[in-house]
Amino acid sequence: MKGYSPYERVRELQHALIELRVKDLIPDTVLFLEHEPVITRGKGLQFTGVERPRQMPLSSTLPDGIQFAESERGGDLTYHGPGQLVIYPICKLDGKGFAPFHDVTGFLRKLENVFIADLAERGIRAESRENATGVWIGEKKVASAGIAVRKWVAYHGFAMNCVNDLSRFFLIQPCGFSPEVMTRLADWVSLPNWREDLEASYSARMEERGQVESLSLQEALERGMNASCIYRQR
Repeated sequence: MKGYSPYERVRELQHALIELRVKDLIPDTVLFLEHEPVITRGKGLQFTGVERPRQMPLSSTLPDGIQFAESERGGDLTYHGPGQLVIYPICKLDGKGFAPFHDVTGFLRKLENVFIADLAERGIRAESRENATGVWIGEKKVASAGIAVRKWVAYHGFAMNCVNDLSRFFLIQPCGFSPEVMTRLADWVSLPNWREDLEASYSARMEERGQVESLSLQEALERGMNASCIYRQR
């Protein structure tokens, strides 16, 4: 998907695609996009072994241009915006495609490994952590994860920090961590054509691991939403 996508519109799109996936009217489908600036709050923090307070309520003094949205995904507050690649896999947890059978944790780890393998080819050693979802480079977090499951179809997904402004994370405690923990790919490797490069790499790796179809914005709209829904394009 090109352009910057409003969070609530894409959330509605995911809900529509879930119903199509439940009925096997579409295959496992992955959306790639950049959101308009937004802070979202999920349903709760993952336990890491260290007590971390859930950040509520959110400050009422957000800068102009940054929206706020509640989300049914796991996790607490995070930020999405331009320069960050958001990946939303709409995958049935049936063991026949990309997702393992009724295994949410296994699904998350499989997704993490897609990004870790890509980073390894770029000369970056990254890892997942048992009690902290996402992708880490040393003590820095480069990708955040939060999913939801409806009728055994997973949705929401990952946000990979690429060339985005990390200062926005200082408005919150992202996923319960200090904002200083966040990093971005541009600080580790050259990314001249980052959107095209990363979308091609991630989609190819997911297709290798299961039958997955990546959609353009227009294709997703045609399948899952009323065509009158309009997204601003670059």
